Amino acid sequence: MSHSTITAIATPAGQGGIGIIRISGPEAFSIGSSVFYRAGNQGNNSRLLDNIKTNHFYYGYVRSQGENKIIDEVLVNFMKAPHTYTREDVVEIQGHSGIQTLKSILDIVIQKGAKLAQPGEFTKRAFLNGRIDLTQAEAVIDLINARSSLSLEIAVSQISGSLKRKISDIRTALLEILSQIEAEIDFPEDVEDSFNRKEMLSRVQHQVIKPIQKLIRNHNNSFLLKKGIKAIIVGAPNVGKSSIMNRLSKRDKSIVTPYPGTTRDLIEEHVDFFGAPMVLTDSAGLHSSDDPIEKLGIERAIKQIQMSDLVLFILAAGVKPTQNELGIFKLIKDKQIIIVHNKSDLVMDGKAFDMPKEFKNASNISVSALKGFGFNRLRTEIEKKINQKIKDFDDPIVPNLRHTKALEDARASVESVYEGLLNSLPRDLLAVDLGESIRHLSDITGENPTPDILDRIFSEFCIGK
Repeated sequence: MSHSTITAIATPAGQGGIGIIRISGPEAFSIGSSVFYRAGNQGNNSRLLDNIKTNHFYYGYVRSQGENKIIDEVLVNFMKAPHTYTREDVVEIQGHSGIQTLKSILDIVIQKGAKLAQPGEFTKRAFLNGRIDLTQAEAVIDLINARSSLSLEIAVSQISGSLKRKISDIRTALLEILSQIEAEIDFPEDVEDSFNRKEMLSRVQHQVIKPIQKLIRNHNNSFLLKKGIKAIIVGAPNVGKSSIMNRLSKRDKSIVTPYPGTTRDLIEEHVDFFGAPMVLTDSAGLHSSDDPIEKLGIERAIKQIQMSDLVLFILAAGVKPTQNELGIFKLIKDKQIIIVHNKSDLVMDGKAFDMPKEFKNASNISVSALKGFGFNRLRTEIEKKINQKIKDFDDPIVPNLRHTKALEDARASVESVYEGLLNSLPRDLLAVDLGESIRHLSDITGENPTPDILDRIFSEFCIGK
């Protein structure tokens, strides 16, 4: 662990009310007090350093080092280790936001001896100093990038240690099994009668294998919740796809005209449905066309359908589906589908048609994009489809492929233990596989991290976090 003192701008670039310079390390207090001039005491900072109260805000100024001109009016908070984000002494200078103002303060702090922090270095120090484990450190990125209230809730849960605790429970069970097997190896006369193979098989299955399998399955939930469920709006030209896109996204994202073929490319919008993120895509009308630009839009729409989790198939209400629309249904029939009957305000009472059987088996919702009715029911139906995609949310979510790979490796090793118990393999071989499982789980929480893993994880952070 480096003993240097680091600094960075901890707030996003741009104009705003407040911008923060963060300093962390053994020289944080001396550097912070040397650049800060307390109001009413601009000429002498020595008493401030001797009498700093931790977690108190001090009001004053930052001055330029050469001309002694005021750079900014600031509040400064001195925070004593270990009760800080990094478990080091930390100083935060809160000034007015603006890139030139913050850069000027940062330059002065660096002149006083601090080093510019690398991406994620503050969080890396929090991990290396034992305040958080690796799963909690990685959750910081998910918290920053959360696109919905549900993905935010998952990130907060991970920061609070939900995944860490689950992994710890599995790892503890493995350690107990390993200690029992090692005792049998070292003291066979003493433990031979107490060794119950059936009980150990049950413990391996229910305390280790099944929990690991559930965590692996939950990785798919994590991907959906972080990146967003992909939904696409499809249909023939001029059935109101763009109007429905605008109603669902509550934005005039897509151009709406009475002329068919207006939308020629994919138009995406991130939408929050009942706390769950969705990437909603408006597509070109699907039909035969000789227009090369329109044909390209249709090809892109077909490719997007293949990658989508949910399809909103738009029809004109009260109108019998055309052969083209029957062909569109064949294209999407293996997807989760909601058939949306738009323009229902134009349907006369009693007007109906014999809907194809396969259409009846799908969810059918009538709406009017023009009048706005039917959309609460449509949103509720979308929510039901989302809930079918997201299961077992009460269990910790596995947020990334690194975790999933380690869990799969741990499962493979412990399944070898299970097979070995069934086939009465030598205990020392079982101990080796158990040790491998424990090591893979430790890789997730970071008990023995390698430098390349740490560099790869923290390089994804922004500077200042």
